[in-house]
Amino acid sequence: MRLSDNQEILDLEKDALKVVNSRYLLSILVAQRIHQLEKGALPCIEVDEENMHPKFFYELALKEIIEGNMDLEQIAG
Repeated sequence: MRLSDNQEILDLEKDALKVVNSRYLLSILVAQRIHQLEKGALPCIEVDEENMHPKFFYELALKEIIEGNMDLEQIAG
C-alpha cells in the first residue's frame, strides 16, 4: 500500500459512500476505525507490515469498508 493521490482518495470515498449511504455515518465509521487502528487493531484486509503507519489509516479504513471485510455494526457500536 502506498499513499494515494487526491483523485484515488476521492474515488475511495465515493466507493465507500456507496456501501454506507451516508456521508455522516461514513465519517463516523472511518474516524472510529482509525482510532482502533491507532490503538493496535489489526487490519481487516491484507497490508504489508511496513505500511501499518498512521498516515495510511484513512485510506485503509476506506478500503476495509469498500471490501466489506469488517463488521460495520461492531465499529459503530
